[in-house]
Amino acid sequence: MHKPSAILKRLKEETAPMHRNIENNEYAKSIMNNSLTMGKYELYLMKFYGFVKPVEERLRERLEAGEGVLAESAGNKRFWLERDLSALGLSEERIAGLPLCTRLPDLSTHVKALGCLYVLEGSTLGGQMIIRMLSGYLPIDPAVNGNYFNSYGEQTRERWKAFCNELESAGDSVEAEAEMIEAAKDTFYYLDQWFAEPGES
Repeated sequence: MHKPSAILKRLKEETAPMHRNIENNEYAKSIMNNSLTMGKYELYLMKFYGFVKPVEERLRERLEAGEGVLAESAGNKRFWLERDLSALGLSEERIAGLPLCTRLPDLSTHVKALGCLYVLEGSTLGGQMIIRMLSGYLPIDPAVNGNYFNSYGEQTRERWKAFCNELESAGDSVEAEAEMIEAAKDTFYYLDQWFAEPGES
């Protein structure tokens, strides 16, 4: 069994309060008590898109020279969301015009980008549980309009382990650990603030 490294342990512990805040937003709570509607599901995906798209654009600038798991992790979620929103009936023009978050984490260094990705990649683990719950009481198909929460499907845990290996390799100094943790905290914070802002209705 893979034993968490010091940086992974610190990331989990030090971002725990922010993680709990995210789980208490109105959408997440509706998922947990089986009261989410398709309309609210669509709004939830719109909110994610408004945050993920600009973050991934910044990540791609920072990681464009990267290869393998790292580079792939920085640009796939936007397209999953576009696929889902299209399947729900949104036109390309409507998707392109969705509000985008402007308060984003600082991704000016490689390790800060990894700290942000710790949040985005980590959410794919919870997404596996969410898609199972949602498809149990809503007309949501993981391969049609549930791509975002289904993420990497059966490969999700393998991808997460591979990402953690990349992260551990980069978190090889006190300074690097501090930057990663700061970026992860900021990512949770700004995402939570974005969910709290009024969205489209």
